[in-house]
Amino acid sequence: VDRFAERLANLLEELPRDFHFCSLGYSRPKAAPMVEYSSHLGIPSCLWYLTGYVLSLEGARHLIESLPVIGPVDSWIGLKMCSNWDNKIGELLGVGKFTKAKTKLPSRKDLAQIMKFRAFAALVPLCAQKVGSSSTFTLTRDGGWRNKDTDITYSG
Repeated sequence: VDRFAERLANLLEELPRDFHFCSLGYSRPKAAPMVEYSSHLGIPSCLWYLTGYVLSLEGARHLIESLPVIGPVDSWIGLKMCSNWDNKIGELLGVGKFTKAKTKLPSRKDLAQIMKFRAFAALVPLCAQKVGSSSTFTLTRDGGWRNKDTDITYSG
């Protein structure tokens, strides 16, 4: 990614001091809005395929207290983000419904009450993963073919 160090410095400057997690590269369901927090940071409602992230000491403690991991660790962390929005604010934002990619920020007071796992993400991902080939089909476990997921926004 062009200007990676500069973009990372901008993210780190905007992160609140009490953050737990900040995703640098990810994919997310199209039905998972990203709440704009600042010019470079968003608050994700759900992320998958965590390509790169920053985890604070408090974030590591929070995840350790949440053990055991159930399923792939990136999916498990994504579910921690989802649980922040299992409330009226999540309903208003349309979490789990097909909505705009970015949504207006609730008040800081409301955020402090709902964010048990204080997760943030780069609005424009700083790193990417390659997703298959240029074909619209992927190979399944049983050797068959299926269409690529179209309900996911990839960072790469």
